[in-house]
Amino acid sequence: MGRNSRTTSGHGIFIPDLPGLRTLPPDRMYPEAEAFLIAGVSRNWAAGWQPTELARQGSRGCQTAVGGRLVVVAIAADNAQRPQDSLDPRWRRQLASLDLPETDCDSGWLRHWAESEALAHRQVVDVIVDVVCNLGVLPPLEPLLPPPGSGAQWFRMAAPGADVDPVLKRIRALLAKAESSTFEAEATALTAKAQELMTKYAIDAASIDAAGGRHEERPVAVRVPIDRPYADAKSLLLAVVARAGRSRSVFHRGLDLSTIVGFAADVAACEMLFTSLLLQAQHALARAAGGASAGGRTRRKSYRSAFLFAYAHRIGDRLEEINQLAVQDAVAERGEAFLPVLRSRSEQVDSYVDELFGELRTARRRGGYDSAGWVGGEQAANAAQLNAGELGGRR
Repeated sequence: MGRNSRTTSGHGIFIPDLPGLRTLPPDRMYPEAEAFLIAGVSRNWAAGWQPTELARQGSRGCQTAVGGRLVVVAIAADNAQRPQDSLDPRWRRQLASLDLPETDCDSGWLRHWAESEALAHRQVVDVIVDVVCNLGVLPPLEPLLPPPGSGAQWFRMAAPGADVDPVLKRIRALLAKAESSTFEAEATALTAKAQELMTKYAIDAASIDAAGGRHEERPVAVRVPIDRPYADAKSLLLAVVARAGRSRSVFHRGLDLSTIVGFAADVAACEMLFTSLLLQAQHALARAAGGASAGGRTRRKSYRSAFLFAYAHRIGDRLEEINQLAVQDAVAERGEAFLPVLRSRSEQVDSYVDELFGELRTARRRGGYDSAGWVGGEQAANAAQLNAGELGGRR
């Protein structure tokens, strides 16, 4: 297959021509296609993509489910040719979460996959071209982890796990209780307590820094998926949670990914709080739709979109109220020495956002025009009155 039968995508991945692949006998087509697939995977690693992100994009961007499965097989084949001890531990954890199929790095893995899928030759070629084209048009992302083979050590460490940090473990336990509660008032109070704990944790860290008690940290960044439908509204919820958690969130429109930037513990706590609040919002939406007919207002997309937008706005207000109370208590207890450190940390986060993304564009978020949905979302976010006496036993 000559070079004249290939085209080039935005960041340099060769895309095979479908008729050209069809004219090749299988003994030539499979090795050629394997090379294209491995190139597509490895070049996306260099373009900032991570294993779980590329697997997710395969299921989202390919025309068929079998194409999404081939992306995972290609990731496995790429991984099989790499020494595992050369991979960043965070990279290995992502690969482990994908439960990759057994694949060796020798030629023949693609034919074996096609046989396992019981595809005719024409179907195999169609799926291969679909996958390679999908991999070839992805935009570059900000590199947050060292890609395989880079040997880079400059990447900032991601947020600590909730199973390691005792405060994050407490926050996770509070949120787990909130998610499982059947009482809205209890769930909201538990969530508020988690936010209060997050803020106190940040104040403690700032107080230690103010006293010169530890080495200076730097902000980190992680990406999280924002699943459809209503990705705009969900990304807004993450943005307000991140802002209240002394972090920032940038939404990658079209890819349905968001990057959270902040200090490690804050980022980890924001991820947990966002996941919990989104789950609670979905429970509230299900209750609102309960008993409604198939065409009922609470089941309409406009209602659900407005509900989630209103929920996000009101949640942001309430989290900021909790933050203000926690800061006031801390000032009364220990003075104001930590406040300049908090401001400095916020400025460092903003600087890292600028470093990663440059000039950002504020896009208008679509949806949110159903008045009943807006009221319902505010009610769901305001299910319990949170005053100083109700936040975890303060009297």
